[in-house]
Amino acid sequence: MALKGKGTTHYLRAWPLLFYALLCYFLTGTVSGIMNVAPDVLHGAFGWDSTVLISSMSVAALLNVVGGFVAGRVSAHRSPRPLCFLWGGIYMIGLLAMGVAPSMSMFIVSMVLVSAASSAWGYNTVPILITNWFPEKKGRVQGFVSTGLLLGSVNPMIYHWACEHWGVHLATVPFALLGGVALLFLGFGISDRPEERGLAPDTMERLDACEVMGCAPVTVEEEKTAEGISQSEMARLLLRNPRFLLCSLVMGVQLIFAGGLMVQMVPRLLDLGFAMDEALLVMLVASLFGCLGSVVFGILGDRLGADTGVVLTYIAGIAAVLLNVSGSRPLVYLSVVLIGCVVGTADNWPVSVCAEQFGRERFAASFGVMFPVIQLVGAAGPAFFALIAGASSYTVSYGAGGVLMAVALAVYVFLAKTKNRPENSIDFDEVR
Repeated sequence: MALKGKGTTHYLRAWPLLFYALLCYFLTGTVSGIMNVAPDVLHGAFGWDSTVLISSMSVAALLNVVGGFVAGRVSAHRSPRPLCFLWGGIYMIGLLAMGVAPSMSMFIVSMVLVSAASSAWGYNTVPILITNWFPEKKGRVQGFVSTGLLLGSVNPMIYHWACEHWGVHLATVPFALLGGVALLFLGFGISDRPEERGLAPDTMERLDACEVMGCAPVTVEEEKTAEGISQSEMARLLLRNPRFLLCSLVMGVQLIFAGGLMVQMVPRLLDLGFAMDEALLVMLVASLFGCLGSVVFGILGDRLGADTGVVLTYIAGIAAVLLNVSGSRPLVYLSVVLIGCVVGTADNWPVSVCAEQFGRERFAASFGVMFPVIQLVGAAGPAFFALIAGASSYTVSYGAGGVLMAVALAVYVFLAKTKNRPENSIDFDEVR
């Protein structure tokens, strides 16, 4: 029995899910936050090589992509709730191991494990729960909970505070405790689908006993698409579908832009004559507007469609570059606001695109293919902009970002736009 999200939405009835998802996204930045502080702290405490520690982040980033693909494929076969328990458990154990690691190599192994688990937890599995609960209003909900990514900018301060007050060996405990709180909400307040809690998807209106019985979901293994193929078969077909992969690659450009420009924001502002204190304040403003942009663009995506939302994000990025390279201080401030909006919403569009095209029954299979591809493309962002800036200037690197977004916009609109759905060109007969 399919329930449409009509009527007033009672978001607060899903507050455990909203709080849990927000916390999970907050915790995805644990490793990057810790590694902003840990190299110097651990070098002073144990004499460990800070250069090696910082370089190990590259290994973690690459394994996150591999782990994301594995997590996505597992999600196509298993229900999301038990998988969240798995990733959360690995995350907490890895954090405790980081704190008590007797050697640098053990610390790095534990750090990479935490990074992969937190990425699979927040990026790959939580969106499945959100799409199950809010299949039609996923944009605004995803926009709200993903503000946790930007709020995670306080993670370095948490680690630094714990080092000073609890000692190096216990400095990771605050994050483990937060992970435990998230799992408590997952255990007592969240199910795979709202029907299991007596709530209708999207509206969260109360269902009567008859409706609850009629909406009892089948297991992921038993789910079949409308064409009669399984989640796993759907994922294999998407991997061989050029339009779907092109859509994924082009959407990854938004992550290149977001990741690369945020890393260069303070050096760029200093290059424009801003004082360090002012530059840091402007970067904080960018993060705050990233939170706002995440919610606003999510609402626009729900009302206008995922395609329109993706296009608006490309346009915002292009406008940000044009304003920034002007050099005018008021326009630079405005450019930072737009960059923050792109940063805040770039991770959300894969969720909206997959949910809009494939629905919640096939979301896990499609998202499990799309997002790792986007992550792989986005990982090139910091290096892309750093190489250009090193060879020329920050102005040129920002200009290159604008050109990249313009090219991606054209490719998306004319070749990858999801109005022409990727599944239309899939030969379903080959798996029957």
